[in-house]
Amino acid sequence: MERIQVTVDDVVPGDSDDAFDILLRFNTYHEWWPSTIPIDCEEYKDVFVGNKLLIRPYPFIKVGWKIHSYDPGREIIIHYYKGMHSGMGVWTFAETDDNQALISFEIDILPKNRIYKWAYKLFNVEKSHIRQVKMVIEAVAKQIKHLQSLDSPTDAA
Repeated sequence: MERIQVTVDDVVPGDSDDAFDILLRFNTYHEWWPSTIPIDCEEYKDVFVGNKLLIRPYPFIKVGWKIHSYDPGREIIIHYYKGMHSGMGVWTFAETDDNQALISFEIDILPKNRIYKWAYKLFNVEKSHIRQVKMVIEAVAKQIKHLQSLDSPTDAA
């Protein structure tokens, strides 16, 4: 089977702790997640480990994420528990020298069967994954900006 191992990263304005917090809370994804990649929070607990999210990255195909573990502010490890992939993904967060957030998502996945192996080729999963993760990181940047605007005082008229 064709294993996909790829890392997508980008620097966004804002704090890496905010980016971590945004991506840890599956129950808020509906507020900021790109609308072109449908999602459903399948299970949510305040302890985060075990939370489940269903993503529909391709027509008629669902992919399930389950939080396996996390290191506050630094890393979120997810397992692909449902859908076309088996394997894992790792979100990492760091601060750049100019106080911006470096967000990375690394996957190591395999198609679960021959049909999905064919779908990997049809949908060019590696290229699609890179494009979709970049969209998610852009949406996180917008959410950070939105949260910052809520925290900053406004001038009274």
